[in-house]
Amino acid sequence: MKIKERKEQLIRQINEIKDEHALEMLEESLSYFTNQSKDITDGLSPADLKDLETLVNEPDDKDVVSLEEYRKATARWRTK
Repeated sequence: MKIKERKEQLIRQINEIKDEHALEMLEESLSYFTNQSKDITDGLSPADLKDLETLVNEPDDKDVVSLEEYRKATARWRTK
């Protein structure tokens, strides 16, 4: 399907939407594709942004346990 046909089909589908909430969700989703200056983190509070930055800076293996540690932690579940 050509781009022009896809756009026309999308416009027809949008015109069929009656639900206000669905239109708001669609509008919000489309804004990320049409507004180059918008960032996905724009709606985050300062506390949420700080939490996100903390998570990004954590070491990749922070929550990794060795096989031996796993076996010790789950030993009571593996009974005969």
